[in-house]
Amino acid sequence: MKILTLYLAKDSIDEICYNSVMKQQSVDQDIIVISTVKISIPNNFVVEIPQNFPLPVRVAISINRAIEVIKKKKYDYLFKVDNDVILPPDYLINLISKKPIIGPGPAMVLDFHFFEKYYGCKWPLSFCDDTYMKAYAFAKGFIEDLWEKNIKIRLIGEWKPSKFRSYIYGKEYHKFGFPIFYMVLIVLASIKNFLLKRPDRIPVVCSIRYFSGFLSEIGRKKYAWSKDFNRRFSALLGKKFLISFLGKLIHKS
Repeated sequence: MKILTLYLAKDSIDEICYNSVMKQQSVDQDIIVISTVKISIPNNFVVEIPQNFPLPVRVAISINRAIEVIKKKKYDYLFKVDNDVILPPDYLINLISKKPIIGPGPAMVLDFHFFEKYYGCKWPLSFCDDTYMKAYAFAKGFIEDLWEKNIKIRLIGEWKPSKFRSYIYGKEYHKFGFPIFYMVLIVLASIKNFLLKRPDRIPVVCSIRYFSGFLSEIGRKKYAWSKDFNRRFSALLGKKFLISFLGKLIHKS
């Protein structure tokens, strides 16, 4: 099985992260390093994009330009990986063939035929590009959940979305079809973790911006598949709550 690995380097390479990608075990991959400036590394593909473009837009443009040039070759999988991710050596071999799209946003694996057929071989121009791809696949029934908690990767540094991006994320979540009660739960969970001094991926301020962005879009047009997403996601949440509730009852008894 042949894998096309697109390594998003921006303007430099983190050697530890890059080596963790290059040394993946038992897989055949062509690694293309995408950057905005020339880097002294094999298979460097330079895409010059104005730095004032939003980051997700720069990512989509870079990936799409690279694929346009490279897709003449035959690949079985597409692996998009960021420059701040440290992967275990068996990351790819454990994920390929399991689902048509799998893995967290910074290290996502897609079946190439699936990518061509359902995404037109184009990375989406969205502020939530990774979530967009997962949300579409979930809405159409290709995957059973948006997140895989058992897949672990290490990130260098702390993820801190800007005020603007947090607000835009909320607007996109509305377009995807996330139910409003889920957005309320995100805010409440962030507040709870803050008060209990627990680590939380989504800080309170970010969760509030998500919610305000979500509210600003109410009544506006959503993606064509949003109803399917809302129905399936609401059912999934209900199932998880029921399992959690029954588990607590059994534990108490």
